[in-house]
Amino acid sequence: MKKPFKVETEQWISDSRCAVPAETKMVADVRLFASDWEIRNFDGVDKDTISPLYAGQSDRIKAMKTKWYWPVVNPVYRLYANVKVRTILFAKMDKKTAFVKLKNKVHVKWKNRYSVRMKRNRAFLRSIELGPEEGKRQSEFVFQKPVKISVIVPLYNTPEKYLRDMIQSVQKQTYRHWELCLGDGSDPEHSYVERVVREYADKDDRIVYQRLEKNEGISGNTNACLAFATGDYVALFDHDDMLHPSALFFVMKEIEEKGAEFIYTDEMTFEKDDIRHIATLHFKPAYSPQNLNGVNYICHLSVFRRSLLDTNGLYRDEYDGSQDHDMILRLTTAAKVVSHIPKVLYFWRVHPGSVSDNIEAKPYAIDAGKRAVHDNEARLGREAEIHSSCICATHYRLDYAIEPKKTRIIITCRDSDKDLARLLSSLDERTEWGEFEVTIARCRGTEAAAVPGLVTVDQNEGETIAAFMNRLVRETKEEFVVFLDSHMELVDGLFLKRLQQYAQQPDIYAVSSRITDSYGMVEEAGYIIGLGEDKICLPIEHKNNYSAPGYMGRMYYAHNVSAASFFGMMVRRETFLSLGGFNETLDEPSLIGPDYSLKCREAEKQVVLNPYVIHLSHAPLLMGYSDEGKKEAAKKTFHSLWDKTISKGDPYYNANLNRDGSFTFDMDSL
Repeated sequence: MKKPFKVETEQWISDSRCAVPAETKMVADVRLFASDWEIRNFDGVDKDTISPLYAGQSDRIKAMKTKWYWPVVNPVYRLYANVKVRTILFAKMDKKTAFVKLKNKVHVKWKNRYSVRMKRNRAFLRSIELGPEEGKRQSEFVFQKPVKISVIVPLYNTPEKYLRDMIQSVQKQTYRHWELCLGDGSDPEHSYVERVVREYADKDDRIVYQRLEKNEGISGNTNACLAFATGDYVALFDHDDMLHPSALFFVMKEIEEKGAEFIYTDEMTFEKDDIRHIATLHFKPAYSPQNLNGVNYICHLSVFRRSLLDTNGLYRDEYDGSQDHDMILRLTTAAKVVSHIPKVLYFWRVHPGSVSDNIEAKPYAIDAGKRAVHDNEARLGREAEIHSSCICATHYRLDYAIEPKKTRIIITCRDSDKDLARLLSSLDERTEWGEFEVTIARCRGTEAAAVPGLVTVDQNEGETIAAFMNRLVRETKEEFVVFLDSHMELVDGLFLKRLQQYAQQPDIYAVSSRITDSYGMVEEAGYIIGLGEDKICLPIEHKNNYSAPGYMGRMYYAHNVSAASFFGMMVRRETFLSLGGFNETLDEPSLIGPDYSLKCREAEKQVVLNPYVIHLSHAPLLMGYSDEGKKEAAKKTFHSLWDKTISKGDPYYNANLNRDGSFTFDMDSL
C-alpha cells in the first residue's frame, strides 16, 4: 500500500518524537487473533513438544518419559514447567501491565468459581420447574386457533435410555395438539429401537413411527420424517435430547399472539445423562442475522411454519453435520416474523460422539457449516469467504468481497500534538488496506496545532460535538466515514477493510470496533441499553482481556448490538445523513453513538460490532469535554427520547442475564 501522508505530514510526526513502530507485540497479537482454526492430527506425537509450556524440555526429561515411574513424576514436572514458564513471562512483562492482567484474571476466575456456578445452576433448575398449578393452567388453556405441531425426530441406533427420555418429554407437553414423527434408520443390531417406540405408539396415537428402508444420513432421514408429518408447524428435535414440559405451549403462544413463522428458545446442555449436571446455559439474543452467520446460535428448539419448506426446500445432505445451520439460515431469511422465547425450554444432552462434545472429530461438519453460511450469503447477493475463528471451528469470521472505496477519517482532537502524532503515526505505519483522507477536528480549547498536509477544521463557538461531526460529514465527498479520537492508536492494519465489508451492506447503518486500554483490557465493545447507573447504557466486555472469547464466543465473530460509541464507528455518508446524522442537541460525546444507534434500530437497520477491529485508547476519549451540568442535561434529553425503547429491554441482551452486564445468569431474578 502506498504511504497515506504527504512528506510534510510525516516530517511533523517525526518531529513530535511520538512516532510508533510498524510492529509491536500488540499488533502481532491482534494479527494472530484473526488467524484461522486449524485441525491437526497429533496421533503418536508427544504433545509436550508442541506446547509453549513444555517445548524446551531437556534430553534427561525426554529419557525419563520412557521409564515406568513417569506417570508418577509427570504431574510434578508439569507443575514445575508451568510455574517456570509463567514466571519468566511475568518477569519480561511490564510490571504494571502484569499486575492489571493478573488482577482481572483473578477477579473473573473468582466470580465464576465452581461453587458459584453450581449454586447458580441448582437455583436455575428450581426456577424452571413446572409446578402442578401452572401445569394445569397451561393444559386447560384454550387457544383461539390451535395448530398441530409435528415434532420431527430421525432415529439412528438411539440408546434406549435416551429414546425413552426423549419420547416421554414430548408426552409431558402441556400443549396437547402435537404429533411425534419418528423415522427409524437404525441398523439390525439396534432392533430394540422399533420395539421401544411401538411400545409407546400402541398407547398414544399421536406417536407416528416408520421404519426407513435404509439409513440416508441425518438430512435424508429428517426429510423422510417430514414426508409423513401432517402438522402446520414443524419442531426439530434430536433423538437424544429432551423438551421442557411447557415448550410447545409457549411456542403456540408466539404463533397465536405474534403470527410467528419461525420460533426459537433458549437451551441448556447437560452431561453424565443427568439433567442436574448442567454444562452450559445458553441465553440467546433476539433474532440477530450477523450472529447467525457467525455461529448457529439459534440451534434448539427451532419451530417453523411448514409452508416455508415449500419455497425454501427440504434438508440437503451436502450440509450433513451442519444441516440445521443451513436450514435455519434459509428459513429465518424467508420468514416474515422470527420470534425468540427467552426461556430455557430445550435440554441438550452432551455425550461422547455428539457434535457438541467434540467437533474436531467431525471435520465434515465444520466444512458443511462454512458452506451453509457461504451459500446463504450468496443467495442474498453477497460473496464471502468463510473462515473458522482461531478459538472454535464452528465460529466463523466472514471475509466479504469488496470494492475498495476511499474513506474519510475524522479525528477529534482536544489535547496536545503528541497524542495526535501517535495516532497519525499508527495510521501511517500500520494501515495495510485501503486509502483514506484525514480531517483533524479541533475541539474548543484544544492545544493542538494544525498538522501540515492535512485538512484541519475548528469547532465553532456554541457548536456541539454532534453538530461539528455532522458538518464535517456533509462537507466530505468520500462514501465512508470513520470517527476516531486523538487519544486512540491503531493496531489492526486491516481495520478499514473489516469495517467497510459490513458498512457496504444496505441494511447495516453503523459498524463499530472494540476499544481497549493500553494494557489490552476492553473499554467498550458495543453497549447494552437500559443498564448502568443512569439506566442508559453499559459497555460490553468492560475490563475483560481483548482475547477473551466473550459470552458463547461472541468476541470471535461479528454480531449485532443495540448501541455503540461513535469512536471507532464507520458509517456510509449517504445513509448517515438520511437519518439526520448525530443528535445535535446532545452535548455529551458518550451519548452520541448510542443515540445514533437507536435511530438505526428505529429505522429497522442494523448496528454491527466487528470484534476483529481493535483500537487502543491511551486516555478517556474527549475527556472533560462536557461539564457536569451539560452531562446531566444530555442524559435527560436521551431519556426523553428513548425511554419507551429502553423500557422494552435490549434485544441482544437476554432478560435472564444479570443486570450488571456480565452475561451471567441473574440469580436475583429467582
